[in-house]
Amino acid sequence: MKTNTTTRRALLRLGTTAAAYAAGASIVTGGIALASQAKGETLEGVSPDLTKAIAAFSAAEHASAQYEATVYEPARLRWLAAKEAVPHTTVACSPNWKMSPAFWSTDNREALAIAKGLVGSHPRTSKNPDVVRARGLIAAKHRRDREVDRAAASVGIGPCCEESDRLSDQAADAASDVAAFPAKSLSDIEAKMAFIIKHDMEPNGGMMEHMLADARRLLGKQGR
Repeated sequence: MKTNTTTRRALLRLGTTAAAYAAGASIVTGGIALASQAKGETLEGVSPDLTKAIAAFSAAEHASAQYEATVYEPARLRWLAAKEAVPHTTVACSPNWKMSPAFWSTDNREALAIAKGLVGSHPRTSKNPDVVRARGLIAAKHRRDREVDRAAASVGIGPCCEESDRLSDQAADAASDVAAFPAKSLSDIEAKMAFIIKHDMEPNGGMMEHMLADARRLLGKQGR
C-alpha cells in the first residue's frame, strides 16, 4: 500500500540535468534571438494558451499539495498509528534452536522466512515440533495482517491513496501539457524553459523533442 508522501506517478521527476538541459536549449534559442535581432524583430509576449496551460498546472499542483497536507498525510499518520497498535506474536523457541527468546516473532522477517522454509520442506501432516512452531508463527502473521487490513479500512487510507494518486496524476498531465505546448515565439520557449527549471523536470520523456520542435518551428518561420 502506498503511504509515502512523495509524488507517486508524477511526470515531475526530480533530476539533476534540468539546468544543464535548459542551458543547452538556451544556446539554440539564443541563435534564434540573434537572427531575430539582426532582422530588427521584437520579442512577442507569451501566448495566452501557454499562459492558461501553466495556470492549469499551478491549480492542479495546488490541489494536490492541499490534499496531501490536509487529508492524505493526517490519514497516513492515523493508519501508521493504528498499524503499530496491532500487537505482534512471539512463539516460544525450540530447544533445538539457540535463538533469542524474541527471535520467533511476527515482526522478524528472518524468522518468518525460516518458518516458511520449514513448512514448505515438510509434509502437512508433519508433527515435527519445529515445523509445528513454524506453522504457528505463520498463522499468527496471517492473523495480524488481517487486523492491519481492518485498521487500514477503518482509517480509510486506501481511498486516500487513490485520490492522492489521482490528483498527482492530474498535476503531471498538466505539466506534460506545458512541455508539449507548441511554442509560437521566443517568449514561449523562455517561459517553457523557466517552467522546466523551476520544477526541476527531467529532460527525458519527450521534452527534448518538444523543445527541438519549437526551435525548428521558429527557425522555419524566419526562413532558415
